[in-house]
Amino acid sequence: MTDGLLSGLRALDLTDEKGALCGKILADLGVDTIKIEKPGGDSARDIPPFYHGEVDPRKSLNWFSYNTNKRGITLNLETGDGQALFRQLVKKADFIIESFQPGYMDKLGLGYERLAEVNPRVIMTSITPFGQNGPYSSFKASDLVVQALAAPLFGDPDRAPVRVSVPQAYLHAGADAAEGTMVAHYFRSLTGEGQHVDVSAMESVICVEATTRLSVWNASRTDKKRMGSLSDNHGLLTPTVWACKDGYVTFSIAGSLVGARRNQGLTEWMDSEDMAPQLMKEIDWNGWDWLQTTQTELESIIKAISLFFMAHTVEELREEGIRRGVMLHKVCNAADTVNNPQLRARGFWINVEHDELGDTISYPGAFAKFSLTPVADCRRPPLIGEHNCEIYGKELGLSEHELGALKTNGTI
Repeated sequence: MTDGLLSGLRALDLTDEKGALCGKILADLGVDTIKIEKPGGDSARDIPPFYHGEVDPRKSLNWFSYNTNKRGITLNLETGDGQALFRQLVKKADFIIESFQPGYMDKLGLGYERLAEVNPRVIMTSITPFGQNGPYSSFKASDLVVQALAAPLFGDPDRAPVRVSVPQAYLHAGADAAEGTMVAHYFRSLTGEGQHVDVSAMESVICVEATTRLSVWNASRTDKKRMGSLSDNHGLLTPTVWACKDGYVTFSIAGSLVGARRNQGLTEWMDSEDMAPQLMKEIDWNGWDWLQTTQTELESIIKAISLFFMAHTVEELREEGIRRGVMLHKVCNAADTVNNPQLRARGFWINVEHDELGDTISYPGAFAKFSLTPVADCRRPPLIGEHNCEIYGKELGLSEHELGALKTNGTI
C-alpha cells in the first residue's frame, strides 16, 4: 500500500453504513483505518447489491464500496474483555469514528471523556441522525427520514415529494465527518489536544440540499416550490432536461450575458437547419431582458428548441454543441459514467483484485489528486476478522491460545 498524506496515523472505525464513508476517506489519505466489526460481521454487509446477485454478507458490493483500504478485525464491545481490548487499541489510535446512538459508548464506559483518559490526544468523531443533544438526539432514523426532515426539493409540483433514489444523507454526514476530523487534527497539531467531533446527518443534508429553499424562506418567508426538472427564474418556468432521439440532454435558457452566447449559438445552429422560428432570430440575445419576457413568449421558444432537440441524437447534440459553444450535455446513466473518456484519461477507475472471489472489480479512485503526495493505492476491503491475528497477536502480543479463548467466549 502506497504511503499517503496521512500515513503514520491510525483510525478505529466502529461505524455502520451511517459513517463508513468517513473511514474510507481517511483510509484513502493514508490513515491506517481499522474497521472494527462485531463477531460475525457488520450489519452493513447485508445491504445489496451483491456480487453476482449472491446474497452473502461476504459479497455485499455496497459494503465493498465504503471499506476499501481498511484493515479489519472483529470485537464485541459489550463484553468486559472486548472493552479492555478496545482501550488497548485506543492507546495507539489517533482517531475513533463511531455511529452508535448517543449515550451508547458512555454506557459501555467507552465515551469520549473516558477514552481521553487513556489517550488525551485521541479525536472521537460521532456520526448520528440528529447529533448528540437536542429533543431528537435519541431518535433513530433511516436515510429516508433524514432526507424528509431536511426539507427536500425533489419531485414535480403535482405529486408528493420524492427522495433521491440512492441513499444520500449519511454520505453527506460521512464526508462532513472526515472534514471535521481533519479540522480537529489540525487543532491537535497546534495544541496537542484531542476533542469530540459531533456530526448530525440532518444538519449535513440541510447544508447541501436545502440551502436554496431556506435562503428563500429567510428572505421572503415564502416556501420555494418543487419544480421537477423545470427551472423557476423570477417566476418564468423553463425546462432544464430535454428529450432527444435517443435520450436526454440538459440545457438551460437564461437572459442577459449569462445566456447570451449559448442562446445565440443555439439559434444560429437551429437556423442552419431551418428550424429557428422568426421570434428567436429577431431577439438581440446580448441585450435580451429576461424580466421583460412573458411566459407565452418563452413557450414559443421552448417548443422550437424541443422540436430541434428531438430531431437529433444525444451524440450529435453533444459534438455540435461543443463546436458551436452551446453549453449542453448528455444526461448520463451508469454505463455512460463508467465509460466516460475523461474519467478514464485521469485513471479514475481502479481495478482491484479480490483474491477471495477469484475476480477483479473496478472501483472509483480517490476523491482528489495531490501533486506532491499520492493517495493510497486501492486495496480490497477486509474479510470478516481478516486482521485479527495481525493486530491482536503481533501488535498487542496476544498468544494463539488467548486469541482462541477470546473467539470461544464471543469477544472476537
